[in-house]
Amino acid sequence: MRSAERPQPRIESREGKLQWTAGLFYLLFLAVLLCGLLQEAGYRSTALYLEDALAASNLASAVLDIREYGISHTVRISDPAGAYELYLAALRENLNLDEAWECPNKSLISGPVTVEAYIVYNVKGGLVTASRVGTDGQWTRETNPVGSVCSPDGIPIEATGIYSEISFPVEGFLGLTVTAHKGKLADIVVND
Repeated sequence: MRSAERPQPRIESREGKLQWTAGLFYLLFLAVLLCGLLQEAGYRSTALYLEDALAASNLASAVLDIREYGISHTVRISDPAGAYELYLAALRENLNLDEAWECPNKSLISGPVTVEAYIVYNVKGGLVTASRVGTDGQWTRETNPVGSVCSPDGIPIEATGIYSEISFPVEGFLGLTVTAHKGKLADIVVND
């Protein structure tokens, strides 16, 4: 029991308060760092998953003109519009998307997937013909010499191939949602 005449001595140390404050600051910093590392690992796994799905979808849509290859040994995709339809079907299957183009696994993709770009590059006789579908569904075609054409991700086009890019929302730390973009070029090279 405490006596009213003799109160308990109070020991206050400035050094002790600084140690507690520094310890709490380091603990908070460590917690934020760990959350950031977990979020980065989640983004990395999403990127790898989508890169594989894009490559598989691009290759699924690469239906070569066998007659052209048999005559001139030229690898060519003669029907870009048909290839695009195959790409859409393969992408939906590879990402397990529903009718609204949403993935049931919200930890990977937290909203609808949008196809931002789909480009078919045909290389023949030193020329690259790029056929691209616009957001309105219309196709445009452009021809340039080999060496002067690069895909949107900066890779020079030297062989027939398909480039596609998608965007999708990803929910991150504390409910923060960002729009991610992922693009992939799939070259089609036949070794004789």
